[in-house]
Amino acid sequence: MPFPMARLYLLPLAFAVLLAAVGRWAYVAVERASADQVRAKLETIVASSVAAVDLWTRNQRAIAEDLAADPRLEEPVLALRNRWRESDGGRAALQDAPEQARIEAALGDAIARHRFLAWRIWSPGLICLASSEREAIGRPSAIDPALIHRAMDGEELITPPLEFEASAQAPLGVMAMLTPIHDATGEVISVLGIGIDAATSFSALLAVASPGETGETYAFSTDGRLLSRSRFEEQLRDIGLLPADPSVSSFRRVSIRDPGGDLTAGFDEAPPVLARPLTQMAASALEGLSGANVEGYRDYRGVLVAGAWAWLPELQLGLATEIDVEEAYGGLAELRLRFVSMSGLLVVAAAGLFGYSALIGRMRGSVERARQLGRYRIERVIGRGGMGTVYLASHALLRRPTAIKLLRKEHSSSEAVARFEREVQVTASLTHPNTIAIYDYGRTFDGTFYYAMEYVEGVTLRACVDEEGPMPPARAVHVLLQICGSIGEAHAHGLIHRDLKPSNVMLCERGRVLDFVKVLDFGLVRPQTQTPDLALTKTSSLTGTPLYMPPEAIEAPDTLDARGDIYQIGAIGYFLLSGHHVFRGDNLVEVLDQHLHAEPKPLGADIPDVLRGWILRCLAKAPGDRPDSVDELAAALETLAAETPWSRDRAAAWWRDWWSAHPAADAAGGDAGSLPSGAEVDIEHRMGHAPRA
Repeated sequence: MPFPMARLYLLPLAFAVLLAAVGRWAYVAVERASADQVRAKLETIVASSVAAVDLWTRNQRAIAEDLAADPRLEEPVLALRNRWRESDGGRAALQDAPEQARIEAALGDAIARHRFLAWRIWSPGLICLASSEREAIGRPSAIDPALIHRAMDGEELITPPLEFEASAQAPLGVMAMLTPIHDATGEVISVLGIGIDAATSFSALLAVASPGETGETYAFSTDGRLLSRSRFEEQLRDIGLLPADPSVSSFRRVSIRDPGGDLTAGFDEAPPVLARPLTQMAASALEGLSGANVEGYRDYRGVLVAGAWAWLPELQLGLATEIDVEEAYGGLAELRLRFVSMSGLLVVAAAGLFGYSALIGRMRGSVERARQLGRYRIERVIGRGGMGTVYLASHALLRRPTAIKLLRKEHSSSEAVARFEREVQVTASLTHPNTIAIYDYGRTFDGTFYYAMEYVEGVTLRACVDEEGPMPPARAVHVLLQICGSIGEAHAHGLIHRDLKPSNVMLCERGRVLDFVKVLDFGLVRPQTQTPDLALTKTSSLTGTPLYMPPEAIEAPDTLDARGDIYQIGAIGYFLLSGHHVFRGDNLVEVLDQHLHAEPKPLGADIPDVLRGWILRCLAKAPGDRPDSVDELAAALETLAAETPWSRDRAAAWWRDWWSAHPAADAAGGDAGSLPSGAEVDIEHRMGHAPRA
C-alpha cells in the first residue's frame, strides 16, 4: 500500500515546509529592517561629520580673514616687498628687517591663542616675506604655486592636508589657510598662510562620531591614507600595520586597503600593503561617490564592517563611518538562535520520515572516512601548503605512521603535476638520513596525484627560535652541520634546493638520537645546469622566499648555482644565532634591496669569532666570496663541533622541557612532512616583523 503510506508522511512534511517558509520570511523581514536601521544610523553619522567639518572649515576661514584684515599688516608688508626688490634677492635683508617684529606683534598672540602651527606671508612673486620660522623667510613657497595664485586673485581657500617631515618617526600633516591681504584701496598686496595641525584637528573632530565599541569615523586622502588617527592603533601595531613605537601615529601611515582576510584573527596570507586593492568604501569614495554598504565589506584590518561614506571635493578628502558587522547586527543574534531552534525542531520531527536516507548518509560518511589511498589509510589533515595538502596516514599492513601529500585539484595543471612528480623523483633519489624519505607515490581513484613520505614529529627551526629565542652556538653548529650533510648529497647529484629556510628544516628524534635534522620541501629543486625541457620553473622569475633569497636569485636567477644554497644556509645560521632574520623590512622591495646592497648587522659578542666569520662569509653578496662548496663549510663546522660539542645531555634536557610544554604538538603545528612552499613568493612573518609566539 505505497500510496496511503506516501500520504501519511507527505502531509506532515508539507506542514513542516510551510512552517519553515513562514519562519524564514519573518526572519528575512526583521533582518531587512535591521539593515535599514544600520544604514540610516551610519548615513546620519556621516552627514553630521560632513556638517561638522564644513562648520570647522568656515570657522578657520573666518579667523584667517580677521587676521589678514588687521590694518597693522599693510605698512610692514609693503615695506618688506620694497626691501626684497631693493636687496636684489638677499634673504638677510628680509630676515633682519624691523618690520618682522611688527608683523609678529600683529599676528603672534592670535596664532598662539588658536593653536595654529605657523604663519607665513607671500609676495605676488611667491617669495616668503615674513614667517614665524626665520629659515622660511626669503625662500620660494613650498605650497603649490597655483593655490597661492588663486589667493592672490582674491580667493580664500583651505588646502587638503599636506605632509611635512617633522621628524623621522612622525610625519606632520598640515592644512594651510590661504587668505589675501588687501591695502587700503582693496588691492591684494600679499597672501597670508596659516598652518593647521590636520592630524590633531581631524582626529579630535571625528572621534566623537565613532559609534559603539567597534565603530570608527575617519578621514582619508586622495591616495587612500588615513588623515585622522585610528581608534585601533594598538591593534594595528599587533597586526603589523603600524611600527611598534607608540609615538608613531596612524595619521597618513595606514592605507585604506583590503588585506583579503581578517588580520586580527590571524590571517597571514595578505600581499604587501601597496599590492592590496582599496577597500570597497575607499574605491567608491575616491571616484567622487557617496554611499553605504551594510551587507559587509573588509576594512583596512580585514574585519567585516558595515559603512557609509562621503567625498568632500573642496578639501579633496573623504569621510567614512564604519562598524563591525558583528556589533551592528548584534540584536539579530537572539532571533537567529530562535529561528535555528525552530528549524531544529522541524528537523527532529521529520527525522523519522527520512531515517533510511540518514542511515545511508551515515554509511556513506563512514566509507568516506575509511577511504584509502593505495595501501595507506587516511586519518586527518596535518598541514597545508601552497599547492598541496598533507594528511596523517598509516600503512595498511605495516601500521607505520606516514605523511601523505596530495596535489590540490585547483592546482592540477600539467606544469603543477610535472613539478609535483619532479619533487617525488628528486627526493626519492636522495638517501642521506637528514633528508626527508619518500616511501611511495601514485594517483587516487579520481586521478589526484599523491606521494607518501616519512612522518616527522618534532619542531621546525622557525617555531623553535620564535618560541625559545636564539640557539646556543654549539647547538646551532650541530644543526647546520646536519643541513650541510643533506644538501651536500643533493649538490653531489647536481641538484640545488633553492628554498632553504627555517620553516623547511625540522628537529626531531630518530633512533634515540636527539636534535636530529630533517630537511623538507624539495619542491623548488632543480639541476645546476638545466635544459629548457627541465625548466619547469621559469629561470627568469622570482623563485623562493624573499627573507632567504641570495642576491643572484634576484638579479640573475638563471645563474643560480650551489652557492645560492650556501647563502641560505648562512641565513639560517644567522637566524639561529640571533633570533631574527638577516634582513627585515616593511615590504618585498625593501627586503630584496637589502639582500642586494645592505650588510648584515653584527652578531652578538657571545658568538665565537670563527663561527661568526663563516656565517658572514656564507652571506657574501658575490657568490665567489662564499665557501666553494658545502663540504668546505661542513669541514669548518666539524672543527667547531669538536671544540664545543653539543652534548646529548643538553639536548635531552631541552627536549624534555619542550615536550612538557607541548604535550599534544603535531609536527611543529602543521609543518609536518614536506609541505610545498609553491613557486610563488612567500613573505613569511610580514617581512620579518612578526612578534614571537
